[in-house]
Amino acid sequence: MTEKDDDLRAEEFDRAAVGTVLAAGDWAGWDDLLEWLRTDGPGVPELSPGALRGIRQDAERACAMGFPFPHDPDHLYAILRGQHLARAND
Repeated sequence: MTEKDDDLRAEEFDRAAVGTVLAAGDWAGWDDLLEWLRTDGPGVPELSPGALRGIRQDAERACAMGFPFPHDPDHLYAILRGQHLARAND
């Protein structure tokens, strides 16, 4: 991650953004998804830098907490949204 990335604020993201991320690859799990979010994700025009950062932060938290990786966009959104709300309350 670059210093510029550290300055970006995580933004709210919607189901469409999560669907875009999930559709971008055949993820084996959180590690694959997180690697893509850090490397190729910033080049996807449908994802704002802030939304991308929010998804990445929430995916990192879900991974660290041991959530199983879902392949369903609605389930992934629910997990990420829950982590987003928990992070906001920390």
